[in-house]
Amino acid sequence: MTQLETIMNVKPPRTGISQGSPQAGQVSGSSTSESKGKQSVSAASGDTVSLTQTAAELLKLEENLANIPDIDNGLVSSIQASIAQGTYQVEPEKIAERLMAIEKDLR
Repeated sequence: MTQLETIMNVKPPRTGISQGSPQAGQVSGSSTSESKGKQSVSAASGDTVSLTQTAAELLKLEENLANIPDIDNGLVSSIQASIAQGTYQVEPEKIAERLMAIEKDLR
């Protein structure tokens, strides 16, 4: 071993395991047959990754949230029209209540 390999803790390849053996490309942890409610994805190299149903749902939810616009253009347009017509009313009590609720939630 070279000095760099020693510093990096590089281990020599294991002998007796061929690419076709059941141990080649094996990932530690529970196997896909043991894990109900998990999705498995196989790479071309034979490695597998398992996601729980919850993780898969979270990924799907994240994708859906990414597609929702940050600004509701319809609401903005209606508020702009109300302001332009002079019919938009500010309710200071409502604003104060919501600010207090936010403050309470932060504690």
